[in-house]
Amino acid sequence: MKKLQAGAAIIDVTPQKPMFLHGYPHVERISEGIHDPLYASALIIDNGEMQIGFCAVDVVFISREIAAKVRKRVYKQTGIPEQNLMISASHTHSGPVIFSDIFYDPVVLKADPEYISYLVDKLVQVYIEAFHNKKECKIALTIADGSGVGGNRRSKTDAVDPEVPVIVLKDIKTDKIFAISTVYCMHPTILHEDSKLYSADFPGFTREYIKKELGEDGISLYHTGPSGNQSPRHFVKSNTFDEAQRLGFMLGERIVKSVRQLDDTHFKDWVTLSVQHSSVMLPQKKFISIEAAEKKEILVRNKLKQMREIGALSSEIRTIECDWFGAEENKQLAEMAVNGKLEKVYQSVLPAEINIIGIDSNYFVFLPGEMFVEYSLIIKSNWPEKIFVVSLSNGVLAGYLVTEEAEQEGGYEASNSIFPAKAGQIMVKEVLRMLKDE
Repeated sequence: MKKLQAGAAIIDVTPQKPMFLHGYPHVERISEGIHDPLYASALIIDNGEMQIGFCAVDVVFISREIAAKVRKRVYKQTGIPEQNLMISASHTHSGPVIFSDIFYDPVVLKADPEYISYLVDKLVQVYIEAFHNKKECKIALTIADGSGVGGNRRSKTDAVDPEVPVIVLKDIKTDKIFAISTVYCMHPTILHEDSKLYSADFPGFTREYIKKELGEDGISLYHTGPSGNQSPRHFVKSNTFDEAQRLGFMLGERIVKSVRQLDDTHFKDWVTLSVQHSSVMLPQKKFISIEAAEKKEILVRNKLKQMREIGALSSEIRTIECDWFGAEENKQLAEMAVNGKLEKVYQSVLPAEINIIGIDSNYFVFLPGEMFVEYSLIIKSNWPEKIFVVSLSNGVLAGYLVTEEAEQEGGYEASNSIFPAKAGQIMVKEVLRMLKDE
């Protein structure tokens, strides 16, 4: 009789020296210390027929190169196929630069090769520790409600996906929870560019709350779902660590409440596992002229000045500030498109990798890039079984995957994207094809 086993591990990946904090455009931020550590957590599930691995890391992005190096080394040491190993970024904006050649923000410093090597070693280590920590277990899936922690950053009334899937693993001998894996569609941007300390932002506090309530030995993985247009902007009282704690604990409380509603009937001592892998090429974006981009930047900058003068709401000012950031980046992209430098960026991020992990009839889709939440909702609405999307996984697409509506509106996200709205539609179509062909 086959037995279900799983192992989890967590490791500190905080840089040991000051580094550029990546996430806010055109802002020079060098870290000045540590508020809370950056972590990588790993989970391996083994049903005796197949092994799968999840890894969640407190960095802004994960590059294809990092993912490839980690997967290759873990495969050599464990035998787990590379395409069965997922790596996603929490997308904290209070962590270090991860790669150098993709982004076009002139103030962003090049990634430190020593830290990249250190990070790769740590990710391999945490996966290997999880592999060696495997124990006989039982598994359950529940769904928490993330409403109110954040929402759509353009408007409170626009699209959101508040579902927070929670995979729960219990030691079959002790009946104690030893691992939890969650996904939430939200930018971790309570902390703004004035914060110069390493921090996981609110996901770090969510993990802290879960650990306090469910046991010191428990390990939590926090994955970020499609959150290109999701943030706490309209829900925060301030951009402080106290506020990150308040909202992080709020989400943690919802997760813990959902877990505590589980009973023995919800847990299984064996599940089927499945893995699907694909990759797609995405169309390149046609940029406006450099002259038009310059005019747009001036227009948005003047609008921002006017809103500050009339004393508009801070959330409204922040939206226009971001539009200004986007207009500046759009101007830079228009120049790169003309001089041919953008072609190198496309070559470094394409094709886009798509992975689907099945746990019985529950599916987890791993996609690269900062997707708008509407794409998550489309996938869910077109599939009858439980399905959840993890973004920022196994690579980066250098910008947002926006909707046609956002593209026409021309705000921050659409301005700094290097792909048209059709790119997101292509990825969704491929996901649904993969699911139907399983």
